[in-house]
Amino acid sequence: MEKRALLAFLLSVVILLIWDFYFTPQNQQVKPPAQDSQSVREDKSTPSQKQAVPPPSVNIEPKELPQLRLDKAATAFKKWTVDSPLYVAEILQPGARLFSFKLKKHRESADKNSPPMELVTAYPFGYLPCAVELINSEYLNLSVVPYSGPSVTRAVIGDGSERLSWSFEKTIPDVVYVRKKFDWQSNSYVVDLGVELKNLSTRPLEDRLGLSFYFLPYLKHEPSFNRSRLVYFAERERHTVSLKNLRKEAFVLKTPVSWLGYENNYFIQAIVPMSEEVYSFVARTLNPQENLLQVVYLSSAFKLKPGEDRLWKFRLYLGPKEVKELKKAGHSLVASISYGWVSFLAKPLLKGLVWLYRYTHNYGIAIIILTMVIKLLFWPLTHKSYQSMQKMKKIQPMIAQLREKYKDDRERLNQELLALYRTYKVNPMGGCLPIILQIPFFFALYRMLYSSVELRHQPFCLWINDLTAPDRLYVGVHIPYLGGIPVLTILMGISMFVQQKMTPSMGDPRQDKLMLLMPVVFTIFFVNFPSGLVLYWFVNNLLSIVQQYWINRTVK
Repeated sequence: MEKRALLAFLLSVVILLIWDFYFTPQNQQVKPPAQDSQSVREDKSTPSQKQAVPPPSVNIEPKELPQLRLDKAATAFKKWTVDSPLYVAEILQPGARLFSFKLKKHRESADKNSPPMELVTAYPFGYLPCAVELINSEYLNLSVVPYSGPSVTRAVIGDGSERLSWSFEKTIPDVVYVRKKFDWQSNSYVVDLGVELKNLSTRPLEDRLGLSFYFLPYLKHEPSFNRSRLVYFAERERHTVSLKNLRKEAFVLKTPVSWLGYENNYFIQAIVPMSEEVYSFVARTLNPQENLLQVVYLSSAFKLKPGEDRLWKFRLYLGPKEVKELKKAGHSLVASISYGWVSFLAKPLLKGLVWLYRYTHNYGIAIIILTMVIKLLFWPLTHKSYQSMQKMKKIQPMIAQLREKYKDDRERLNQELLALYRTYKVNPMGGCLPIILQIPFFFALYRMLYSSVELRHQPFCLWINDLTAPDRLYVGVHIPYLGGIPVLTILMGISMFVQQKMTPSMGDPRQDKLMLLMPVVFTIFFVNFPSGLVLYWFVNNLLSIVQQYWINRTVK
């Protein structure tokens, strides 16, 4: 019975891993609604965004939205640079748009010579974020015309709470005045953006403001467990927009949100609307082959009298998905870190891992210690389970005799089996509880190890230089499909095989053969898993072997 429970557990793990790895999105997926979808609903989680003006009276088709590209010659224009302890940001004169945002503490790859992580990824296609347009006055080209800015083109802000404010202005005589104000912080990845419009004409200005952002996948070759995705947080829930459906039709979101962002497991670019008005977000695919997305903040229709002005406020977060930084930014941005149904376990496990790192200075060693602690916590239960399996093994011949004797009398067979269990003090289900209790811990570790930026590019030892990347030892010869030799993964499979051989047989040859096949299945499946997860499973197997060896010697 315990053997069957263990087999069921392993098969369940494989099925759930495959499903989670290949099919399950990070959270609830939302399909693009029809263009005439329901009007704005109040978001209870964001009281600052309640309805302040009537819903827009004019519907804007996604194909009518601006998507002005940056001329390649524009790179010769003036740039303004902000250098902080966390990032280096650049503003380009045409459109006063964000040209670059490089993270100093994070690199594109584990190579020590790798450049800093760049979050403005759509530049090669001529699209830059923070592009302002008036929807009904696109001829003004506000997103590409040169803006005037500060006389100082480079500013360094130091540690602490030092701030910097830069304003960029564009005046179109007798038409409109535009001012974009960027507020930078030295100790945060938050950038506050204000967009001000003033009517300089003698007639009312009736229009809608569009603020465009452009996104490309963070990595050229994204692994299955770390896809870039479009997400938003509304009504206390996190949602994912289906990129597959987005290639077919635009996504129109008319529900007030706490934030909308483009993320992978480790980084996020988020937009937080701060103005109290009705608005919508429109997302569409500009280049399906490259997964190039445009997301437009679309204000409600407004009317400015001659000489009247109006201000829209936004908070941008461009950085790693670190709990401390996201909490500091506020607006429920910490909800961008999602561990699924095991969040209640994954979060404390991550805290424990970070705490261990403070003393070990090596996340690989921290994973080993954390695995040992979890194993010790379950030691009494698993010890009892293994003892139960040993006792069940001893009475297998008697069980076989009873099954043969009462094969035509099911009721009598069950009575005799219960009497046999009572006589030898064996609980046929004794091994199930420890297995069931360990399932949430396994999946919590699984989700935590591949979803935490703290482990990104963190080395362990020897050839393992990134615990979030697959385990590979490169020997100078290219191996098809693998590239290198997955040494740790192979060792994990061997340890699992040894553990299976040491586990008492229940007398069913078919089950025994299937159990011996599981190490092969797990080894193949774990080949492309993060090496941190493989390390956890390998250490857990070694501890289980030690425990099984001890029980085999002590149980008579």
